[in-house]
Amino acid sequence: MTITVITATYNRRNLLTRLFASLVAQHYDEIEWIVVDDGGTDDTGDTIAQFRRDARFRVQFLRQSNSGKNVAVNAGLEIATGELVCIVDDDDLFLPDMFATVAKDYATIAGNGKVAGLSYLTIDQTGKVWGRRFPRDRMISDHFECRINQRIWGDKFEFTKSRVLRENSVRYPVTEMKGGFGADTVFFFRIAETYETCYVNRPVLEKVYRSDGISVNWRQGSLKNPQLTAKYYAAFLNSRVRLSIRFKYMIAYLAILWYSRQKLAIPQIQAPWNRLLFYLSYLPGIAVGFRWRGYRGKTPPQSRKWLRSKAG
Repeated sequence: MTITVITATYNRRNLLTRLFASLVAQHYDEIEWIVVDDGGTDDTGDTIAQFRRDARFRVQFLRQSNSGKNVAVNAGLEIATGELVCIVDDDDLFLPDMFATVAKDYATIAGNGKVAGLSYLTIDQTGKVWGRRFPRDRMISDHFECRINQRIWGDKFEFTKSRVLRENSVRYPVTEMKGGFGADTVFFFRIAETYETCYVNRPVLEKVYRSDGISVNWRQGSLKNPQLTAKYYAAFLNSRVRLSIRFKYMIAYLAILWYSRQKLAIPQIQAPWNRLLFYLSYLPGIAVGFRWRGYRGKTPPQSRKWLRSKAG
């Protein structure tokens, strides 16, 4: 069973060497690694060529003009051939010998057409699990009910059936502006509209947050790409999301629209379950948006609270 690993990268060939070593340490040959260079200027291509010579698994390399991570990931999804697909950042590391375990776990849900894939835990560099564990090991649920409503915050790592992605044309959201924060959440929300996931309380990845990364600089990135940020906040306005959580994101949604002078997305606002929330959130949303406008041309303060608020 082939597992496709997609990595978007930009001038980080030294980090790719670490990630490659972690793939070798899987001792699992049925890997397809797709690396998409998002217009970098270093010698990433030469580094990948060396990987190809050394690897016992398949390594593919794509190069595109600088268009942002989301476009790069979608390019990888277009050519993925594995039964399972995962998307890993270039600064992360797989824990040793995890893919054989993933393959065994996949065998238990392969024939279940209602389950889109598997979700695992991640750890930091000290071995501590990021965020909260799932309520039960190997529970079958969906992103709304398990992750959002039960506030299972912290980064998790997903392996998704390629068949689900192909049949439903699920791709990362792309806007006219590069960068941004929240594309992965919107991606998995779209899957959760139709499918469930098997949640496994086992770490498979070491997640590293760097000072120049998207996650640490989430506020700065979100304000630079308000179109994507609006999609991210709007995803939480689904009727399946708990009311108290929806209220929080309605305020944020209105704030980013006011900040960027975007028009209201009428379907989300006019839905019966959101009309009252809209009126209750309107003034607080304007107030938050006004504060965000004060960050223009500046580096907004980075709050460590984002770790606890990352339910997606």
